Amino acid sequence: MKVEIETHRDGESAIVEYRYERREPNEKPMILDVLLQAQATTMPDLAFRYGCRARNCGVCTVDLNGKPRVACRARIREGDRISPVNTLPVLADLVVRRDGVARQLRGRLTGAAPANDFNQDPPEDYHELTACIECYACLQDCPMHARNLTADAEPGAPDGDTNGYRYGSPFSLLKLQLQRLDPLNTEAGREQALAHARDLGLDTCKECAGCKCGVGIDLMGKVVRPMLKVADGG
Repeated sequence: MKVEIETHRDGESAIVEYRYERREPNEKPMILDVLLQAQATTMPDLAFRYGCRARNCGVCTVDLNGKPRVACRARIREGDRISPVNTLPVLADLVVRRDGVARQLRGRLTGAAPANDFNQDPPEDYHELTACIECYACLQDCPMHARNLTADAEPGAPDGDTNGYRYGSPFSLLKLQLQRLDPLNTEAGREQALAHARDLGLDTCKECAGCKCGVGIDLMGKVVRPMLKVADGG
């Protein structure tokens, strides 16, 4: 099975054709299967990430034919092209710089205030949002995150760390919504989380057609619309 792998080295990109050898006639390989075999055979210096069995899920995300896919979960077919995700800066081959997303949340995420009643159950939406694996597939086509990629983008995190993105993304809104849904948080803490969402560009979502999660979380229904409703006084 022939596929294409996009490499990035020393400022130059190239498309390498790779022939994947199926391990059995009816195998339907995942993207990660192809990358591991390519690295073990004809492309020993191929750079990519994966965190399976290392409690680092989500880092294997790459683009498949221009759309983000979690490499260990997405099947690949004849003629497909694997490339680095197009929403983050490329470091080498399929490895992108991810820390700018997390750094923007420094100083914005606070622990819940101590409480004595540990029998409080969080709402069902809270449990669904904790399924996020931080694959950052939701950055695709996000107008809020796209503002970070312009030449005049402002530096970012509240502590002045210029490595943090100035504007948010569905991922950062999800993290802030978890703060709002936490039953042990205070009302002041929930209001602060909403204020941070506004500062990161929540209003941008009003004109957005929608965002897509790599593992199927309903980002619009569970995160964006509830936050916009409260922000608008609903």
